[in-house]
Amino acid sequence: MSTVEKAAEKLRSLQPESAELPAVDVTAAHPGSTVERLQERVRNPDHVAEIAPLWHLDFAAAERAGLLPTDGDAGRRLADELRRVKRPLLDNVAGKSAKTLTHAERIVVSSAEPDAGKTFTALNLALSLAREPDYEVLLVDGDVPKSDLTRVLGLEGQPGLMDVLADERRKPADVIVRTDVPNLLVVPTGERHALAAELFGSLRMEYVLEEFGGRNRRRLVVFDSSPLLATSESQALVSLMGQVVVVAAAGRTRRHALNSALQNLKDSQYVGLILNMSRLPASENHYDRYYGRYSGDHEGEA
Repeated sequence: MSTVEKAAEKLRSLQPESAELPAVDVTAAHPGSTVERLQERVRNPDHVAEIAPLWHLDFAAAERAGLLPTDGDAGRRLADELRRVKRPLLDNVAGKSAKTLTHAERIVVSSAEPDAGKTFTALNLALSLAREPDYEVLLVDGDVPKSDLTRVLGLEGQPGLMDVLADERRKPADVIVRTDVPNLLVVPTGERHALAAELFGSLRMEYVLEEFGGRNRRRLVVFDSSPLLATSESQALVSLMGQVVVVAAAGRTRRHALNSALQNLKDSQYVGLILNMSRLPASENHYDRYYGRYSGDHEGEA
Protein backbone atom coordinates (compact mmCIF):
# COMPACT_ATOMS: atom_id res chain seq x y z
CA MET A 1 0.00 0.00 0.00
CA SER A 2 1.38 3.39 -1.00
CA THR A 3 1.91 6.24 1.46
CA VAL A 4 -1.06 8.15 -0.05
CA GLU A 5 -3.37 5.13 0.31
CA LYS A 6 -2.29 4.65 3.93
CA ALA A 7 -3.05 8.32 4.70
CA ALA A 8 -6.50 8.10 3.09
CA GLU A 9 -7.32 4.92 5.03
CA LYS A 10 -6.29 6.56 8.30
CA LEU A 11 -8.46 9.63 7.54
CA ARG A 12 -11.52 7.43 6.89
CA SER A 13 -10.96 5.60 10.15
CA LEU A 14 -10.98 8.89 12.09
CA GLN A 15 -14.33 10.06 10.63
CA PRO A 16 -17.62 8.98 12.28
CA GLU A 17 -19.73 6.58 10.26
CA SER A 18 -22.68 9.05 10.10
CA ALA A 19 -21.92 12.76 10.37
CA GLU A 20 -25.00 14.95 10.69
CA LEU A 21 -24.88 18.70 10.37
CA PRO A 22 -26.67 20.67 13.11
CA ALA A 23 -30.09 22.01 12.10
CA VAL A 24 -30.07 25.65 11.04
CA ASP A 25 -33.17 27.83 11.28
CA VAL A 26 -32.97 29.55 7.93
CA THR A 27 -36.05 31.62 8.63
CA ALA A 28 -34.51 33.12 11.75
CA ALA A 29 -31.24 33.91 10.04
CA HIS A 30 -32.93 35.36 6.97
CA PRO A 31 -36.31 36.84 7.87
CA GLY A 32 -37.29 37.25 4.25
CA SER A 33 -35.97 37.61 0.79
CA THR A 34 -35.09 41.01 -0.60
CA VAL A 35 -38.33 41.04 -2.55
CA GLU A 36 -40.33 40.19 0.58
CA ARG A 37 -38.66 42.97 2.57
CA LEU A 38 -39.34 45.48 -0.20
CA GLN A 39 -42.95 44.37 -0.35
CA GLU A 40 -43.22 44.97 3.39
CA ARG A 41 -41.95 48.51 2.89
CA VAL A 42 -44.58 49.08 0.21
CA ARG A 43 -47.23 47.88 2.64
CA ASN A 44 -45.81 50.28 5.23
CA PRO A 45 -45.11 53.53 3.32
CA ASP A 46 -44.17 55.44 6.49
CA HIS A 47 -41.30 53.09 7.27
CA VAL A 48 -38.70 55.87 7.41
CA ALA A 49 -40.86 58.22 9.47
CA GLU A 50 -41.65 55.55 12.05
CA ILE A 51 -38.03 54.64 12.82
CA ALA A 52 -36.77 58.24 12.93
CA PRO A 53 -36.30 59.91 16.34
CA LEU A 54 -39.39 61.70 17.62
CA TRP A 55 -39.36 65.45 17.00
CA HIS A 56 -39.94 67.46 20.16
CA LEU A 57 -42.66 70.10 19.80
CA ASP A 58 -41.80 73.20 21.82
CA PHE A 59 -45.17 74.31 23.15
CA ALA A 60 -43.59 77.24 24.96
CA ALA A 61 -42.34 78.59 21.64
CA ALA A 62 -45.80 78.08 20.12
CA GLU A 63 -47.34 80.01 23.01
CA ARG A 64 -44.88 82.88 22.55
CA ALA A 65 -45.74 82.96 18.85
CA GLY A 66 -49.44 83.18 19.66
CA LEU A 67 -50.29 79.77 18.21
CA LEU A 68 -51.36 78.24 21.54
CA PRO A 69 -53.37 79.77 24.38
CA THR A 70 -51.23 80.83 27.32
CA ASP A 71 -54.01 81.01 29.90
CA GLY A 72 -55.40 77.81 31.41
CA ASP A 73 -59.02 78.94 31.30
CA ALA A 74 -58.64 80.08 27.70
CA GLY A 75 -57.14 76.72 26.83
CA ARG A 76 -60.08 74.86 28.34
CA ARG A 77 -62.59 77.06 26.52
CA LEU A 78 -60.72 76.53 23.28
CA ALA A 79 -60.69 72.76 23.82
CA ASP A 80 -64.47 72.78 24.25
CA GLU A 81 -64.97 74.87 21.12
CA LEU A 82 -62.71 72.60 19.09
CA ARG A 83 -64.72 69.57 20.16
CA ARG A 84 -67.73 71.21 18.54
CA VAL A 85 -65.72 72.11 15.45
CA LYS A 86 -64.22 68.68 14.85
CA ARG A 87 -67.35 66.61 15.38
CA PRO A 88 -68.91 67.23 11.93
CA LEU A 89 -65.48 66.79 10.34
CA LEU A 90 -65.11 63.37 11.95
CA ASP A 91 -68.69 62.42 11.07
CA ASN A 92 -67.88 63.17 7.43
CA VAL A 93 -64.76 61.02 7.57
CA ALA A 94 -66.71 58.17 9.13
CA GLY A 95 -69.44 58.44 6.51
CA LYS A 96 -72.09 59.37 9.07
CA SER A 97 -73.27 62.52 7.30
CA ALA A 98 -76.05 62.62 4.73
CA LYS A 99 -73.63 63.52 1.95
CA THR A 100 -70.75 61.28 0.92
CA LEU A 101 -67.57 63.29 0.40
CA THR A 102 -64.58 62.50 -1.77
CA HIS A 103 -61.39 62.61 0.31
CA ALA A 104 -63.16 63.60 3.51
CA GLU A 105 -59.94 62.73 5.35
CA ARG A 106 -58.26 65.75 3.71
CA ILE A 107 -59.01 68.89 5.70
CA VAL A 108 -57.69 72.33 4.87
CA VAL A 109 -57.80 75.37 7.15
CA SER A 110 -57.73 78.75 5.42
CA SER A 111 -59.19 82.24 5.51
CA ALA A 112 -60.23 84.89 3.03
CA GLU A 113 -57.51 87.32 4.02
CA PRO A 114 -54.43 87.33 6.28
CA ASP A 115 -54.49 87.78 10.05
CA ALA A 116 -57.71 85.89 10.72
CA GLY A 117 -56.05 83.23 12.90
CA LYS A 118 -56.02 80.31 10.45
CA THR A 119 -52.61 78.96 11.52
CA PHE A 120 -53.66 79.13 15.18
CA THR A 121 -56.81 77.22 14.22
CA ALA A 122 -54.96 74.65 12.09
CA LEU A 123 -52.48 73.77 14.85
CA ASN A 124 -55.04 73.56 17.62
CA LEU A 125 -57.51 71.63 15.47
CA ALA A 126 -54.78 69.12 14.59
CA LEU A 127 -53.90 68.71 18.27
CA SER A 128 -57.56 68.18 19.13
CA LEU A 129 -58.02 65.63 16.35
CA ALA A 130 -54.87 63.80 17.49
CA ARG A 131 -56.57 63.15 20.83
CA GLU A 132 -59.13 60.99 19.06
CA PRO A 133 -58.18 57.36 19.76
CA ASP A 134 -59.25 56.15 16.32
CA TYR A 135 -57.12 58.47 14.19
CA GLU A 136 -53.65 59.82 13.68
CA VAL A 137 -53.15 63.28 12.23
CA LEU A 138 -50.67 64.58 9.67
CA LEU A 139 -50.37 68.37 9.90
CA VAL A 140 -48.93 69.90 6.73
CA ASP A 141 -47.64 73.47 6.43
CA GLY A 142 -49.03 74.48 3.05
CA ASP A 143 -48.64 78.22 3.58
CA VAL A 144 -45.57 78.58 1.39
CA PRO A 145 -45.09 82.39 1.64
CA LYS A 146 -45.18 82.56 5.46
CA SER A 147 -44.44 79.03 6.73
CA ASP A 148 -45.35 80.03 10.28
CA LEU A 149 -45.93 76.45 11.43
CA THR A 150 -42.56 75.35 10.11
CA ARG A 151 -40.77 78.21 11.82
CA VAL A 152 -42.52 77.95 15.17
CA LEU A 153 -42.13 74.16 15.34
CA GLY A 154 -38.40 74.49 14.69
CA LEU A 155 -38.47 72.69 11.34
CA GLU A 156 -36.81 75.34 9.18
CA GLY A 157 -34.19 73.79 6.91
CA GLN A 158 -35.88 70.39 7.03
CA PRO A 159 -37.06 68.88 3.71
CA GLY A 160 -40.78 69.25 3.30
CA LEU A 161 -43.76 69.59 1.02
CA MET A 162 -42.18 71.72 -1.69
CA ASP A 163 -39.08 69.51 -1.87
CA VAL A 164 -41.06 66.34 -2.45
CA LEU A 165 -43.21 68.08 -5.07
CA ALA A 166 -40.24 69.50 -6.96
CA ASP A 167 -38.06 66.38 -6.84
CA GLU A 168 -39.69 63.13 -7.93
CA ARG A 169 -36.76 61.16 -6.52
CA ARG A 170 -37.86 62.05 -3.00
CA LYS A 171 -40.31 59.80 -1.22
CA PRO A 172 -43.25 61.53 0.49
CA ALA A 173 -42.68 59.41 3.60
CA ASP A 174 -39.18 60.87 3.94
CA VAL A 175 -40.52 64.38 4.72
CA ILE A 176 -43.00 63.22 7.36
CA VAL A 177 -41.81 64.10 10.86
CA ARG A 178 -43.16 61.99 13.70
CA THR A 179 -43.49 64.13 16.82
CA ASP A 180 -43.47 63.40 20.53
CA VAL A 181 -47.17 64.27 20.64
CA PRO A 182 -49.08 60.98 20.36
CA ASN A 183 -50.78 60.48 16.99
CA LEU A 184 -49.40 63.73 15.55
CA LEU A 185 -47.09 63.91 12.52
CA VAL A 186 -45.92 67.07 10.75
CA VAL A 187 -44.72 67.99 7.26
CA PRO A 188 -42.84 71.32 7.04
CA THR A 189 -43.02 73.60 4.02
CA GLY A 190 -39.53 72.86 2.78
CA GLU A 191 -37.62 75.06 0.38
CA ARG A 192 -39.69 77.70 -1.36
CA HIS A 193 -40.29 77.28 -5.06
CA ALA A 194 -41.20 79.86 -7.71
CA LEU A 195 -43.71 77.47 -9.29
CA ALA A 196 -45.60 76.63 -6.09
CA ALA A 197 -49.03 77.10 -7.70
CA GLU A 198 -48.13 74.87 -10.63
CA LEU A 199 -46.71 72.19 -8.34
CA PHE A 200 -49.85 72.26 -6.18
CA GLY A 201 -51.97 71.67 -9.28
CA SER A 202 -49.77 68.91 -10.71
CA LEU A 203 -50.26 65.16 -10.96
CA ARG A 204 -47.31 64.84 -8.60
CA MET A 205 -49.39 66.60 -5.95
CA GLU A 206 -52.13 63.99 -6.32
CA TYR A 207 -49.57 61.25 -5.79
CA VAL A 208 -48.05 63.00 -2.77
CA LEU A 209 -51.47 63.44 -1.18
CA GLU A 210 -52.22 59.76 -1.62
CA GLU A 211 -48.91 58.88 0.03
CA PHE A 212 -49.47 61.38 2.84
CA GLY A 213 -52.70 59.57 3.52
CA GLY A 214 -50.56 56.52 4.22
CA ARG A 215 -53.01 54.34 2.29
CA ASN A 216 -54.72 54.28 5.65
CA ARG A 217 -58.19 55.71 6.13
CA ARG A 218 -57.41 56.19 9.82
CA ARG A 219 -55.07 59.08 9.02
CA LEU A 220 -56.41 62.61 8.74
CA VAL A 221 -54.36 65.09 6.70
CA VAL A 222 -54.78 68.68 7.91
CA PHE A 223 -53.34 71.50 5.81
CA ASP A 224 -52.60 75.04 6.90
CA SER A 225 -53.15 76.96 3.67
CA SER A 226 -52.32 80.51 2.70
CA PRO A 227 -55.40 82.81 2.55
CA LEU A 228 -57.77 82.05 -0.32
CA LEU A 229 -57.59 85.55 -1.80
CA ALA A 230 -53.89 86.08 -1.17
CA THR A 231 -52.14 83.44 -3.31
CA SER A 232 -52.86 81.36 -6.39
CA GLU A 233 -51.50 78.17 -4.81
CA SER A 234 -54.17 78.27 -2.13
CA GLN A 235 -56.88 77.82 -4.77
CA ALA A 236 -55.06 74.83 -6.26
CA LEU A 237 -54.54 73.27 -2.82
CA VAL A 238 -58.11 73.78 -1.58
CA SER A 239 -59.53 72.20 -4.75
CA LEU A 240 -57.90 68.89 -3.74
CA MET A 241 -59.45 68.82 -0.27
CA GLY A 242 -62.67 67.14 0.82
CA GLN A 243 -63.32 69.46 3.75
CA VAL A 244 -62.60 73.18 4.04
CA VAL A 245 -62.54 75.15 7.30
CA VAL A 246 -62.63 78.90 6.68
CA VAL A 247 -61.65 81.19 9.54
CA ALA A 248 -63.16 84.67 9.73
CA ALA A 249 -61.96 87.23 12.30
CA ALA A 250 -64.73 89.11 14.08
CA GLY A 251 -64.46 92.82 13.43
CA ARG A 252 -61.65 92.32 10.94
CA THR A 253 -62.62 90.05 8.02
CA ARG A 254 -64.49 92.02 5.38
CA ARG A 255 -67.82 90.56 4.34
CA HIS A 256 -67.31 90.94 0.62
CA ALA A 257 -63.85 89.31 0.88
CA LEU A 258 -65.34 86.33 2.71
CA ASN A 259 -68.07 86.02 0.08
CA SER A 260 -65.50 86.12 -2.73
CA ALA A 261 -63.45 83.40 -1.08
CA LEU A 262 -66.43 81.14 -0.46
CA GLN A 263 -67.74 81.49 -4.00
CA ASN A 264 -64.59 79.81 -5.29
CA LEU A 265 -65.19 76.61 -3.31
CA LYS A 266 -66.83 73.51 -4.74
CA ASP A 267 -70.39 72.45 -3.97
CA SER A 268 -69.04 68.93 -3.44
CA GLN A 269 -66.90 70.05 -0.51
CA TYR A 270 -67.90 70.38 3.11
CA VAL A 271 -67.39 74.02 4.08
CA GLY A 272 -67.30 74.99 7.76
CA LEU A 273 -66.93 78.52 9.07
CA ILE A 274 -65.18 79.52 12.29
CA LEU A 275 -65.77 82.96 13.78
CA ASN A 276 -62.48 83.79 15.47
CA MET A 277 -61.62 86.59 17.91
CA SER A 278 -65.25 86.92 18.89
CA ARG A 279 -66.29 88.48 22.20
CA LEU A 280 -69.60 86.66 22.19
CA PRO A 281 -70.18 83.98 24.82
CA ALA A 282 -69.02 80.56 23.67
CA SER A 283 -72.61 79.34 23.34
CA GLU A 284 -73.30 82.09 20.79
CA ASN A 285 -70.24 81.56 18.60
CA HIS A 286 -70.91 79.96 15.27
CA TYR A 287 -69.44 77.10 13.30
CA ASP A 288 -71.73 76.51 10.38
CA ARG A 289 -71.91 74.45 7.22
CA TYR A 290 -73.87 77.04 5.27
CA TYR A 291 -72.60 80.51 4.58
CA GLY A 292 -75.71 82.13 3.13
CA ARG A 293 -75.96 84.48 6.10
CA TYR A 294 -72.74 86.12 4.88
CA SER A 295 -74.07 86.71 1.37
CA GLY A 296 -74.48 90.19 -0.02
CA ASP A 297 -72.46 92.85 -1.76
CA HIS A 298 -72.26 95.29 1.15
CA GLU A 299 -68.85 96.58 2.12
CA GLY A 300 -68.07 95.91 5.75
CA GLU A 301 -66.88 93.34 8.20
CA ALA A 302 -68.18 89.90 8.97
